[in-house]
Amino acid sequence: MKYKILVVDDDKELVKMLCSYFNMKQYETITATDGMEALNKIKMKPDIILLDINMPRMDGIEVCRLIRSKVLCPILFLTARVDEDDKINGLLSGGDDYITKPFSLRELEARIATNIKREERHQQKTEYRFMDEMLIDYSEKIVAIAGHRMEFTKN
Repeated sequence: MKYKILVVDDDKELVKMLCSYFNMKQYETITATDGMEALNKIKMKPDIILLDINMPRMDGIEVCRLIRSKVLCPILFLTARVDEDDKINGLLSGGDDYITKPFSLRELEARIATNIKREERHQQKTEYRFMDEMLIDYSEKIVAIAGHRMEFTKN
């Protein structure tokens, strides 16, 4: 499955570089250069949003506040603002992570992957039970005992 990343930043060269990198890594990228455009692109249902704070028309904090109750996907701030108050405001506005520029592409990719995986775990409503060293997953019909896995299917 190809994951969709919405990249929101008014730095067009940065957006181009991020899209190039993540397209090469088999992600689908959607872009917006300001907060208003980002609000319109939300309907494309991204799996994760990279959001700058300093943008024209509407800043990233306001975008995050407006969409947080409507969008379940992770929102990662990717910004040059490094003050502790900025980080706290970003996280309290609904951001799931806060990454300062300059940043490592490999670290950003790792943070994207872990946030997407965490969101997928939250969306899976699995029913399971632990018994000593045994795990029974009723949703997946799996029994795991100390590293061994057995699947059960109806015949």
